[in-house]
Amino acid sequence: MRSSVAIAAMLLAIWVLAWGSASWANVASGVVVVMGLLIVVPDARRPGRRLVVRPVPLVRLVVRYLRDVVVANAQITREALRPRPRLSTAIVRVPLAGCTPEALTLIANLVAMTPGDTPIEVEADPPVMYVHVLQFTTADEERRAIWALRDQVLAAFGTDEAIAAARAEEQAAGFRVAGEGSP
Repeated sequence: MRSSVAIAAMLLAIWVLAWGSASWANVASGVVVVMGLLIVVPDARRPGRRLVVRPVPLVRLVVRYLRDVVVANAQITREALRPRPRLSTAIVRVPLAGCTPEALTLIANLVAMTPGDTPIEVEADPPVMYVHVLQFTTADEERRAIWALRDQVLAAFGTDEAIAAARAEEQAAGFRVAGEGSP
């Protein structure tokens, strides 16, 4: 109930902002539209599932993402300015154990907004993302990079079960799990 009220308030605010003024007509029509949306569109989230937000891992995720964007832009710019670009493209299959549809969406969007990598397909069951890589070195290196991003997304928003599933996937693939062994 409480989340429906919050969603309704957010939708109403967006409606009023879209019209540019908080007149009685805009607010009243917004209430009608929001009520219609809440009736017609069912709640896609699973009932009883609470959103997990861990502030420190969230800050780490944002810092890492900003760093990734800067580095990727520099690499793409360098390649674009070279007389003979040395691009090696590939499509890499990246399994993403432990990811909910929401986490998959976030990861795919973060990858898409980073120059050089483009998700071309995302499957929810089992969670897998196919990524077109502009500067391909090895499939394992690309998987490690996306798994590191997934680990940070799960650390910020995931459940303990999701984090454990992600670690199990990395161990099964023979990769060192973050926090284990030597750096």
